Amino acid sequence: MMHRLALLAFVAAHSAAAQADGNPHGWDRKRRCDHTDYTPKCGGCEGAGGIPFGDKNEAIHLTTCEVVSADPKGLAPPPRKPVWGTSFTAKDVSEILIGPKNDPFCFNAFPSNSSEGNLCYRFDQGTQTVDFKAGDNANGMFIDTTLTSPPFGKIQSKILHQGPSMWIVNHFPWYALGIHQCVCVDVKQGGDPATPAVYPVQYNWTDQMFFIAREKIGVEYINADGSLDVQTLDHWAFGPHHVWAKPGTGDIVRMYQPFNGLQVFPHGNLNTTVDTTPFRDIPPALCKKGGATFRINCDDDGRPKPKTAKKPATQLADAQPASGGEITRAKSMPGKAYRGESFAGMSNTLNKWLTAHPAFAKGAAAATKPCEEMTAKEIQQLQAMLYLARDADLDAIYQDAKDNRRLRHSIDDLVARWGDLNDALAASGGGGGGAAAAIHRDGHCHEAVMWWVHHVSEDMKMVLSSTPITIPLLPQATHSAVCAGAIEGAETVTKRVCKVYQEQVTCQSCHSNALPPAHGFLRAL
Repeated sequence: MMHRLALLAFVAAHSAAAQADGNPHGWDRKRRCDHTDYTPKCGGCEGAGGIPFGDKNEAIHLTTCEVVSADPKGLAPPPRKPVWGTSFTAKDVSEILIGPKNDPFCFNAFPSNSSEGNLCYRFDQGTQTVDFKAGDNANGMFIDTTLTSPPFGKIQSKILHQGPSMWIVNHFPWYALGIHQCVCVDVKQGGDPATPAVYPVQYNWTDQMFFIAREKIGVEYINADGSLDVQTLDHWAFGPHHVWAKPGTGDIVRMYQPFNGLQVFPHGNLNTTVDTTPFRDIPPALCKKGGATFRINCDDDGRPKPKTAKKPATQLADAQPASGGEITRAKSMPGKAYRGESFAGMSNTLNKWLTAHPAFAKGAAAATKPCEEMTAKEIQQLQAMLYLARDADLDAIYQDAKDNRRLRHSIDDLVARWGDLNDALAASGGGGGGAAAAIHRDGHCHEAVMWWVHHVSEDMKMVLSSTPITIPLLPQATHSAVCAGAIEGAETVTKRVCKVYQEQVTCQSCHSNALPPAHGFLRAL
């Protein structure tokens, strides 16, 4: 999803202006040193960075570095500027990609020429192919990588960048529907449609670099045990871009740019053998009409839609926004047909409506399943997908009205809370069964159904109906008695689970005819 150029080589011509952003996060000279804009200019080991994981200055695992010599004269072998060839294949490339946070899972993170705002820090690993060789007619970059994006886990991603256009084809893991998604985009500087286009980095971009020092530097992601691999390399810089190359050959081993990322080439980048096959599939077939299940900003021919095209209603796929009828429903309370006389009656009534939806019609890939046949983690993964599929306009209505259907936390907070509670249950021995585990699972079932019904537009539901998505049915059991006692008692895992359950099980406040609701502890909401 909107991946990278050559990651750190965002377009060297724009590097000099980078410090104009004022270094908003207050990074020190170990984490950031823009050679052409800093006074004094960067010295040995400055700007070496490391593995960053957050915007705060201390949110980085700094590498180790020792200056061997800052004077290039007399060094043997002599320094040679880093080589970014016209055609090469680099395997097992590891990186931390950094870019503005435009979506909750950092799918659309893309290196920018500014460090302003909240940033994404995403790890991926794979093969990078560059081909500007005359006669190949490729003139582009192909990246075949595996990226890590909680809570989805590992996602296979293939990125093609040719001319001003980029195609990102993602294959989600089986537990996230196992579907393909294609994002088509015309790349612009800083993601601003009004700015000039960004093309694949040219083979001679490293010609502009200045020698800083020969250094003994710890290189990340090479040793299997996670330790740094200390190598003697030549440090070069231009603007915020720093490159460490092998003395005498210019073979690139490590690159770092404080707001674009860290990139490590364990085998260097001088392998000139290139497979041109990927460049023959432009635009990729999966990006064309009838290709991937989810397509974003792609026309029928697989080309990026013009910048005047309407922004997609969701972050998962092009889909029509909520209709006028859906907006009206979001502003109203459910009618008698959607109510039950008790907790079990409410669940039965709503389950009948749920299973009768056209998205689950005979022949559809989508299905429903009893809640007790799913695990809390499976439902969490489903919820992550539904979060991407949600229509933000519907939640805006719920937020304004302080409606119980509103999303109460950001996805970052939710994922953190889910992980903490999963770990607490596992540590207590209750992760696989018992009352606390059942409450935990059932709460997620209630919440997932509410998201599906009230946050996903009808058009998006039908898009998802062609995927193997499984929506849990509402459980009939109520955990009122257990939770009422737990919430009043000492701090336990069950108490923590019940507090979350309070937020998740809000259906009864609107869908039950029992007055007051029999689910007593919900009155606190």
